[in-house]
Amino acid sequence: MPLPESSGQILYVLDVAQKLYEMESGRLPMDPVAYKLFARRLKQALAGCTSRDLPGNVSQAPALKEAMADRYFIEHGHFLGARVAADVAWQVIDRVQDRLRD
Repeated sequence: MPLPESSGQILYVLDVAQKLYEMESGRLPMDPVAYKLFARRLKQALAGCTSRDLPGNVSQAPALKEAMADRYFIEHGHFLGARVAADVAWQVIDRVQDRLRD
């Protein structure tokens, strides 16, 4: 069941993601211990959430996009869009081989 935008979990995810972004962008001083703690908390807060559970603008945050991509890779064994890229690559290889045969 999708979480409402105003839920405490979404607000917490936004807060943690914002702190990570501010450290990454230099707005806050980089503190490795705090960064690792926030990254772990973000991962825990996102447990059980899918990208559909998050409002559209939230899933565009850099830290959230990275966390969701990591989780997708862990669950599926490839990055989102990797199969499409592989299919396109095989199509190109097939076309080149066909041209070489002609």
